Amino acid sequence: MDSTQKRKASQSVYEDVRTLLGDMMQGLTEPIRVREDELAAQLGVSRTPVREALIRLESTGLISLRPGRGALLSPVTDGEYLEWLQLREVLEGFAAREAALNASQRDVERLRALFEPFLTSSVDDRDAGAYAQANVTFHEEIVALANNRLLEQVWAAFGHRQTTFRRQTIKRLHRGADSLREHLAMIDAIAQRDADQADRLARAHVHALFDAFQEYRRSADLQQDS
Repeated sequence: MDSTQKRKASQSVYEDVRTLLGDMMQGLTEPIRVREDELAAQLGVSRTPVREALIRLESTGLISLRPGRGALLSPVTDGEYLEWLQLREVLEGFAAREAALNASQRDVERLRALFEPFLTSSVDDRDAGAYAQANVTFHEEIVALANNRLLEQVWAAFGHRQTTFRRQTIKRLHRGADSLREHLAMIDAIAQRDADQADRLARAHVHALFDAFQEYRRSADLQQDS
């Protein structure tokens, strides 16, 4: 295997390990130990590329490596989630702006199709899990449409902090109707190739989530103190 093939194989294992760990974080409420040999067995590869992937993933904050004790996978804290939302506001504003300039009609139709199943049902009747997954896919699509490799790398590296699907943030904050309306408005701006409007709407969308989550935390703290 030449050096190019080795790099591709290493990158493939890295992406597979990242996906596995992301799946393991679903519903995670306390830190768990991740065994290198078990990951290697699941992927059908040797331990060396898995070890290299874990070292790379430590830099993203997804795991922490402890000498002689393996890797520790921890749930994203509320503070880390809020920090990610602050960064997301900037990243998604840029991504939506670029998407408005790059998206084809087919791209727009694909974005609309994500939310078509939820247009005829009430918010209370909507399947929260399915909508949450559509939400995650939508934001990934917007990032991809920006056609900026560095942005995609940042999103791939730190996107586990988004955790919308795992936290059931939309459901807990009762933002189903608002979220859907905001997504559709963003798609309209992209369809109209209005980059400024797409940028504003994307930033406002993430900022509204930031404010709602902060209010949720304050309410929870007050209930604990009462």
